[in-house]
Amino acid sequence: MRRSTVQDTGVLASDETFQLESLRLKANRSSGIIASSSDVVLLIVSGPGRVSTADRVHELSASNHAYINAGIGFEITAGTEEMIYLMATCPGGNLETRQTHDFQGRTGGVTILRTDRYDHFPDSGLVRGGMFFLDEEKFATYHSHDAAAEVFVFLKGECDAKVEGVKERFSPGDVLYVPAEEKHELANGGEGRLEVWLTVTPNVTPSHTFYAEQSDGTWLRVTHRLDGRKSRPPGL
Repeated sequence: MRRSTVQDTGVLASDETFQLESLRLKANRSSGIIASSSDVVLLIVSGPGRVSTADRVHELSASNHAYINAGIGFEITAGTEEMIYLMATCPGGNLETRQTHDFQGRTGGVTILRTDRYDHFPDSGLVRGGMFFLDEEKFATYHSHDAAAEVFVFLKGECDAKVEGVKERFSPGDVLYVPAEEKHELANGGEGRLEVWLTVTPNVTPSHTFYAEQSDGTWLRVTHRLDGRKSRPPGL
């Protein structure tokens, strides 16, 4: 379990499959034109702004997150006040700076999503995720992801998270990184709905691995593994 906050600047979490950064743009400043060979996902933390491609301009605010297809050149520009946003490249890779927009026809582009509804990224083999909600006293069953790390950004409510048996409480603005293969569970630990933005990279099948607790306190895997790798011992 690794934790950070959206107010931190720089890389919040990274491994061989993705990189999550917290970035800031002063009012009316631009990121420049950038592109990545990876899929890119954005979460707007605060401030108005816009994201532009060769032929489209999308307005952004703290009610938005976004998905950008690999290879698409895009530019983020802050509005009349400072803009704070999270950007994840999936898989992690260096961003390319471009002098001009590429007007060559490409599939995909920018998909603008909302944080106040159950919006998910478009289906991709590189990343899965979007918004996740838990009502009061509800929890997500203890599980893990084969060969895929998961990152949670807590937006509203209080969460009691358990990772490999260790419990910690997370509040709005906190970020939790769970490495691949590690069992974890989220529980709504407060009043009102728990609202969480998450990414799972890469988007493996099956999407979740579930376990049955044994009488000696260990956990027995009950989801069949499809990638041919040896599973970790059930007590780990």
